[in-house]
Amino acid sequence: PPAPEQPKPAATQEVNLYFSDDQAMYLVAEKRGIQIESSDQKQLASAVVNELIAGPKQARLHATIPQGSSLLSLEIADGLATVNLNQDFQSKHSGGSTGEMMTIYSLVNSLTDLQGIQQVQLLVEGKKLETLKGHLEISQPLTRNPDIIKK
Repeated sequence: PPAPEQPKPAATQEVNLYFSDDQAMYLVAEKRGIQIESSDQKQLASAVVNELIAGPKQARLHATIPQGSSLLSLEIADGLATVNLNQDFQSKHSGGSTGEMMTIYSLVNSLTDLQGIQQVQLLVEGKKLETLKGHLEISQPLTRNPDIIKK
């Protein structure tokens, strides 16, 4: 009989998670090691989103994802990560153009830091939204925004 499949060894992958600075002017990278089964891109991207939801570990950085948000699903195809979040992602967001930009680009920039992801499509409960809170167009896939990252 064939030997039972051995689970792949867990690997720690270092990623950049982007959180807001205390002025909500820029995103700041926080390096974090994430345990995943070796080279599973979808698992790594999902872990990145979940770590963003959990918030920063450094006191000087601020969470960008509303509390209560959760990742419903994540798919990656042809360089596009489709991220489906629950309703709290929209309904519990505090709003404001700056807050909206910090939230959207913390996700987009953190995911596009990963190899093989160039664009991010955000969904809430499986549906495309025009905007999160009326400021930033998110109905189309979004690309990295390096201008918002603190140098």
